[in-house]
Amino acid sequence: MKTQKHISLPKKASAIALLISATYGCAALADDVEIYLYEPPDPVPPNVLFVLDESGSMSTRDARDTDGNRVSRRDALVEAMTNIFDQDSMQGVNAAMMGFTTVSGENTALRFVAHTGDFQLVEDNPALFQTRIDALRTFNYTPTVKAMESAVAWFRNDRTFVDYYNNTMTSPIAGEPADNWCKPNHIVLLSDGEPNSNSPTSGLGYGLTTYEGTNCASDSVSRYQNGRCAREIAGWAYTTDLETGDGWTDQQHIITHTIGFATNSTTEAFLRSISTSGGGSFYPASNATDLVNAFESILTEAQQSIPYTYTAPVIPFNQDNAAVSGNLIYVPMFEPTATRFWKGNLKSYTIRAVESGGSTEIELLDANDRPIVNERYEFVSSTDHWSTSNDGGQPLVNGAAAHMGTDGSTRMLFTNIDESIPLSSATNRVATNTITNEMLNVGTDVEREDLINWMTWNWTAPAPVGDEEPLASREGVMGAPIHTQPAVVDYGNNDAVIYMPTSESVLEAIDAETGEELWAFMPQDLLPDIAVIKANNESAVPYYGLDGPMTIYETHGQKMLIVGMRRGGKSYYMLNITDRLEPTFVTQITDPDTSNTGDSFDGLGQTWSKPLLSRMYTGGGITDVLVFGGGYDTDQDAATTRADDDEGNAIFIVNALDGTLVRKISNSTTGVSGMDNALAATVLPFDIDRDGILDRLYAADVGGRIIRIDIPEDATSPLTGGVIADIYGGTATQYRRFFNTPEVGYYNRNGIQYLAILIGTGNRPNPLDTTVTDRFYMIKDPNVWAAPATYVAVTNSDLYDVTDNLIQDGSDGEKTTALSNLASAQGWYLDFRTSEKSFSKAVLYNYAVLFTTFSATRDEELAVCEARGATGISRFYAINMIDGSAMFAGLGGDSSTLSGGDRSKVLNMLGMPPTPTLVFPDAGQGMLGSVVKAMVGLEEVTEWPMQLIPIWWEEVIE
Repeated sequence: MKTQKHISLPKKASAIALLISATYGCAALADDVEIYLYEPPDPVPPNVLFVLDESGSMSTRDARDTDGNRVSRRDALVEAMTNIFDQDSMQGVNAAMMGFTTVSGENTALRFVAHTGDFQLVEDNPALFQTRIDALRTFNYTPTVKAMESAVAWFRNDRTFVDYYNNTMTSPIAGEPADNWCKPNHIVLLSDGEPNSNSPTSGLGYGLTTYEGTNCASDSVSRYQNGRCAREIAGWAYTTDLETGDGWTDQQHIITHTIGFATNSTTEAFLRSISTSGGGSFYPASNATDLVNAFESILTEAQQSIPYTYTAPVIPFNQDNAAVSGNLIYVPMFEPTATRFWKGNLKSYTIRAVESGGSTEIELLDANDRPIVNERYEFVSSTDHWSTSNDGGQPLVNGAAAHMGTDGSTRMLFTNIDESIPLSSATNRVATNTITNEMLNVGTDVEREDLINWMTWNWTAPAPVGDEEPLASREGVMGAPIHTQPAVVDYGNNDAVIYMPTSESVLEAIDAETGEELWAFMPQDLLPDIAVIKANNESAVPYYGLDGPMTIYETHGQKMLIVGMRRGGKSYYMLNITDRLEPTFVTQITDPDTSNTGDSFDGLGQTWSKPLLSRMYTGGGITDVLVFGGGYDTDQDAATTRADDDEGNAIFIVNALDGTLVRKISNSTTGVSGMDNALAATVLPFDIDRDGILDRLYAADVGGRIIRIDIPEDATSPLTGGVIADIYGGTATQYRRFFNTPEVGYYNRNGIQYLAILIGTGNRPNPLDTTVTDRFYMIKDPNVWAAPATYVAVTNSDLYDVTDNLIQDGSDGEKTTALSNLASAQGWYLDFRTSEKSFSKAVLYNYAVLFTTFSATRDEELAVCEARGATGISRFYAINMIDGSAMFAGLGGDSSTLSGGDRSKVLNMLGMPPTPTLVFPDAGQGMLGSVVKAMVGLEEVTEWPMQLIPIWWEEVIE
């Protein structure tokens, strides 16, 4: 397994291994979804109808407000709605509110009030919404069925909804089709009790037995007569096109979500059945905070579920996402769509290094020895090693996906129900006899069995009705590896297994020889994802699932795997995979949502940071540990200036065998000041004295800080640490963020020595932003061998600006001044071009700093209902670690001179470029050749004479 250490001479390694081995084993973790699918400048406003229970039980004082005070359910709802409608993201929603209950009179009457009148943008009249929220009341009963019927009627142009005060409402599905066809429609039904006053036998005449020609079920889930037809109404609204006239593209349907507020299990089952039939989600809630979280989740989906006109971009080959074993390369692929479930694949090819005339070429060949990519690194028609026919250049054709359930087999899908036994045990199989309705967040056995059968390949698509499009078969479908990288584990005897996390919320275990799925693991807490994936509603972002970094390592003679979620969530899952067919679940590392006790994972954010194996002294001696950053805080998505994060602003060290917490490093637990922002990037472990024991960490946060942690090789001494660089400029245009792992180089000349911290900036969640001019930094850390007495933060004013390259291109006077300024500075920075961002970790060799950037271009000429992938320019940089100057003449054009234009070159590839890699051609007889080559993907970008100079501090060669 790979270890991290200081090396002074490059080891002999094949060109193939070096090409694919990203430095430090850390692939670029670019949040590039906006590159594949971005919306028009003015987002389409979704239509959202809040259907709120105003029954008498809403006055019950058993809820809590956001401060924990006991309040009535109605008051908790008012606080939550006020919170939601005050958020900036809510201003662009086309919303309306309807209250439902009954009133007493000579005969009890239904009371459906359109509190805010017709649908309108919240930003156009926020005071009205707040006034009507404050006016919510509590009356008598809970006519949920008739409320659903009235809510759907409000959307329908062939029905009329007249409220309790005889106000006639207008459908929000109206206007010019070209500007309105892509607006999603959502109902949010909130109730705190069982349905009543709906029964057709109650004497009030409000009940239904059929809806739109469908006989409604009367069973325990529907609460018999009182809830009869509720789920049929939601199902009809979800599956029916409400507007079929000219120009109305796609389906104008309604997605229904439900919230059970302080409800019992029978009512929860009733509400779940409504949301499942309505294509939405059910959310239990018992206090105002729960309600806020539920509303936020629903509104996020509503604002993302836009069925744009969309043409998927080409996804070129990216070495950072591939895995190599011997002469085989396993290439993950996916196809972006404007829906929630992005599908993917994994294909097996041959990789070969060819030396010709002093030039190294890397070839990717299919089963017939034909190239699989063209000169732009786009995939062309080929036959992978697991197939017998050409795929036509289509990413989802052939490959491992083609083996998913196509032979009629039942999927070996495991989950962690009983963590004391192997996952392969019958108890942990995802099957109809092990999984409950509650685990899937559905209300009926029929819905549960349908979802389980779909997920385990036993599902048959129902026949289409009328003009409906037939549903796609479940067989041959695999989740997308959007940001994940497969890894190969060789068990001997040709029993290699490829492990790969996917957006299907499963970890795949694929036989490397056949491409067949051996088994798959889906964490129990992600089982409700199945309904979301199967529904596959329109969306501007995918469902991420298990889309985080994965690390496979050995400790105590055991093969272990840990995988994160990235945008999918806030957990890491650890498995023991020593037995290739009988894995065991070890633990889930997650935020317990408790107060910070110092011995928990409180504050763990979205799990973006790749856990890295190291060894350190603990109270029990030397221990194998995993080190990772605290993750990403989604508050940063909308942040334009720096503010403290409450998630992700820590470093965690866990036991590599069982995942128990060894140490949490943060402001509060260890007194390391300045750890105020999320640490989404992979943390760099450091062994300064080469004894195999961790003694230092370097970490970069999204607030623009570099943090150094010094860990004494004495378990009884306290660690120290602090901020050694802070490049935040104080304004929105100077909010530069770190999402890359730092590279560290060593300088020692003329009695001056320092560690060079090398890192570029770029806001991954917003790759199309042009507000900030991003930079590449070299920051000096003068405390090479021991911890500093105090940790002093270098700022931008302490750094020299090398953008104009005066040291190389200036006049004699300018060069002299520049060299003097550089000598007195604490490092340097290089400004990028507009929209240019660094999304790769730097690679360092012989003072040459290599990295790539991407400049995305947004097409502003988009129609209201149009989305598309971004275009852009990929660049490779090679600059001098000492002064930021160019190192290779001709890199940028003219080879006769060396100037600032030679610091970078435009790459031939499409899309976001991978991390550069180094190739050391073999001169024969076990000797290294005379040159070092730098490559980006399959493109050779530069070379220089071999010089064995020890300047970097990590293992870059396996």
